[in-house]
Amino acid sequence: MWDSRDAQDPASAAMLVRNSALGKSIASTLGDKRVALMRGHGNVVVGPDVQMAVRYAIYTEVNARLQAAAIAIGGPINYISAEEGAARDRAASDFGRAWELWKKKALEK
Repeated sequence: MWDSRDAQDPASAAMLVRNSALGKSIASTLGDKRVALMRGHGNVVVGPDVQMAVRYAIYTEVNARLQAAAIAIGGPINYISAEEGAARDRAASDFGRAWELWKKKALEK
C-alpha cells in the first residue's frame, strides 16, 4: 500500500505521482513487487515490458474481483503459497492470443 502523504511532498495532496520525489516514494513501496495499491487512487503495475505490465494489470483486477467474491461467500480460503506463486512465474506461458485480444479491444476504443 502506497500512501502519497508518506512522501512528505507538497504535491502529494493530488495522490498522483507528479514529481521525482513521489516517484522514488512509490518505487520504494514497490520494491521487487509488481503491484502496489495507491491509497485513494487505485494501483500501479510494473513489468519488464509493456506486454507483461498489461498482463499483470489485467490479471490483478480479475484476481482481486475473484478474491473479493470468495471472501464474500465466506468459509476458509486456501491461498497459494509463495513457493506456488514463484513456480507459476517460472512456468512457460503463452499469452500471445490474450495480448492480441487486449490490443484489439484497446484499438477499437
